Amino acid sequence: MLSTHLKIAFRTLLRYRNYTILNVMGLSIGVAACLLLYVVYNYESGFDRFHAKQDRIYRIVRQTQYPGGQVDYTPGNPLPFAPALKVDLPQLEQIVSVYGTMDAQVTVLGKDANNNSTDQKFREEDDGLMTEPVFFELFDFPWLSGTKAVLKDPNVVVLSQRRAEKYFGNWQDAVGQYLKINNKTVVKVGGIIANPPINTDFPVDMVASYETKRQHPLLFGFGDFENWGSTSSSDQLFVLLPENMAVETVNKLLAKFSSKHYNKKDDKKKISLFLSPLADLHHDSRFNNFSAHQTSRTVLWTLGVIGVLIIFMACVNFVNLATVQSARRSMEVGVRKVLGSSRRELIRQFFSETILIVSFSVILGTLIAMLCIPLLGKISQVPAELPVVTNPEIWLFIIDITLLISLAAGSYPALVMSGFKPIEAIKSKVATRSLTGISLQKALIIIQFGVSQILVVGTIVTITQMNFVQSLDLGFVKESVYTLVLDDAYASRNQAFKNELLQNPEIESVSFASDVPSSDDKWSGNFAFDNRGVDEEFQLFQKFADEDYLETYGLQLVAGTVFRAGDSTKSCVVNETLLRKLGISDANAVIGKNIRTGGSDWRPISGVVKDFKSSSAREALQPIVIMPMSQFYWQGGIKIRTRNLSKAVSYIEKAHAKIFPEVAFQGKFFDETIEDFYKQEKQMSLLYQIFAGLSIFIACLGLFGLATFMAQQRMKEIGVRKVLGASVGSIVGMLSKDFLTLVFIAIVIGSPVAWYFMTKWLQNFQYKIEISWWMFAIGAVLGIVIAFITVSFQSIKAALTNPVKSLRGE
Repeated sequence: MLSTHLKIAFRTLLRYRNYTILNVMGLSIGVAACLLLYVVYNYESGFDRFHAKQDRIYRIVRQTQYPGGQVDYTPGNPLPFAPALKVDLPQLEQIVSVYGTMDAQVTVLGKDANNNSTDQKFREEDDGLMTEPVFFELFDFPWLSGTKAVLKDPNVVVLSQRRAEKYFGNWQDAVGQYLKINNKTVVKVGGIIANPPINTDFPVDMVASYETKRQHPLLFGFGDFENWGSTSSSDQLFVLLPENMAVETVNKLLAKFSSKHYNKKDDKKKISLFLSPLADLHHDSRFNNFSAHQTSRTVLWTLGVIGVLIIFMACVNFVNLATVQSARRSMEVGVRKVLGSSRRELIRQFFSETILIVSFSVILGTLIAMLCIPLLGKISQVPAELPVVTNPEIWLFIIDITLLISLAAGSYPALVMSGFKPIEAIKSKVATRSLTGISLQKALIIIQFGVSQILVVGTIVTITQMNFVQSLDLGFVKESVYTLVLDDAYASRNQAFKNELLQNPEIESVSFASDVPSSDDKWSGNFAFDNRGVDEEFQLFQKFADEDYLETYGLQLVAGTVFRAGDSTKSCVVNETLLRKLGISDANAVIGKNIRTGGSDWRPISGVVKDFKSSSAREALQPIVIMPMSQFYWQGGIKIRTRNLSKAVSYIEKAHAKIFPEVAFQGKFFDETIEDFYKQEKQMSLLYQIFAGLSIFIACLGLFGLATFMAQQRMKEIGVRKVLGASVGSIVGMLSKDFLTLVFIAIVIGSPVAWYFMTKWLQNFQYKIEISWWMFAIGAVLGIVIAFITVSFQSIKAALTNPVKSLRGE
């Protein structure tokens, strides 16, 4: 019986080729788009889900509220935190300290720890952790050689298989050999772990013992193990809860812990500690992780909604076209019923046709998706080496989507067509009745074009916002400034390096600093102003730089002067935002006044710099102080005046190799750093553009099929009108009017929905555009024009048909 149904279904689909082609095109494109989005969703939502104890692993994070209303979040905790926590909260099953990332330069020494060769050196950016043996009891990273016990000792490092092969050629030979970290610390390879999964936020290609940090705290991060006042986001703490312990219970214990160690010592701010689940490590942007890659749940939700909408629109097409097709097949249904076919048999027959179309469409859509996977990096951060074909979840999704589409798209046509009454079906009266009034087809067209309007407006808003961000006055010069990493182990050679660079006339200026003017690095702390005995009620952000910093990056002074080299007064420069928060309107009024950060000495203010964007457009301007402090110069900035940038970069590399032969060169242009701020937003903008186009295309496929059917149904009417003198234009207008009305209704419904969601998205930015009427107008005009072109193709064809042919049957 099944084979008979499939055979008949196959013949029917061949008979109605145009109907089959339209359905396959719509469904295959919808499946391909939905599958690509699921690959991204599956990758981003699957980070660190492979750990057996993932549900019981939490990170202790901190919220700090200041009297001035400022709220800061950090995943970091001071170094004495973990030992105190083990004493005060013995209920916790495990507590593990993790420092990262090391961002180390690694020099391969081989079997001789005293080897002074610098031939093999690597800069491992955003890589490397320091932790304790218990780390491998919480997190599942299998060992190939050695055990976690090797991390009890200082100056020991564990490598992944691929990292060991990178350094030593063969991972089996790596254990027992030596590396030098940051040209300061010699470590011995104590073990090898398997290559970590691609979707983990823990960069465990290199794991050094935490005991190494305990012995040399200033070489790895900041602070010491007795200082509660210094916190770095790189020093994080993970805990394993007992199986029956509630998160709320631990949060209450942490509140008492905070009162004991923090809030009694400083009444001006309130520190709240709480648990953040491992599942949020990749998604909660308030707290950075170790991978420099986070994707908010809002983005994942958006991907999921777009995927569902695309598939929904493809199913709507199928239902629309199948319902229209029912008018053509009403005679067939009537004859079958007269000859004894039951409704159940007809339902099976129509479902067989649906399953054939859907199965072929899913196969074709899967092939299209597989071909497009290498392009996913343009709209997401999915790596090219992501194992898609071997992922069982992807194949399970393909099976599920096949069944879901077959059921969702096939149910309505099967139930409708199998319910035709034989007499009405044979007389073809069902066609007229099913397409009059506010029919299902019309409702579905409204939904399709409403979704398209939402995506088109979303595309316009994101593009406009990104253009606005790109055109913002940043307050500094980002073009033709080349930045590179400095090694503080050789800070004594910085001046010689600067002198070497300035010998080239194509290099305008050189500056050394803790970081560039605009970055994700945030160094903030308490401060006092004008020799007052109490700290101000907000945090001050600090940048450490030499006297050429303002010139190199084009920062503008509005009052006073910049500090000078060798300035014995240790003066500093502040920005306009600091003055506003202090309630000072005259920039000259602060010149000569003193400022103190943390527990340091008082410094006189020598100048006020015009406000500049120290971070992305998502964040408001921060109060900033810039001061010289050479021990924190980790970045070099080089202003190039030539247009031959590659030649200048080549000179910089040679000068670096001459002065710092021990240091691996790592540099890039400053404007590339700025571009990285908005990488995710640009990817979302491109995603909107692609899927807005797909949604319109899919909607137009259904509209084309309906227009074709309506033109055929009204062929005799068109013939009579032409005989009576109707023009081609009037006939095209008559046939197009109903469809364009539906599109207009869709635009009216979709526009406020688009406004709501895009307004919510823009709230992520401190600097943003206003959503204007013209954005909706462009979306509306685009939708109406495309719909008119789609309908007009069939309308003009029908209007040009010889009326003799259409009326011959009369």
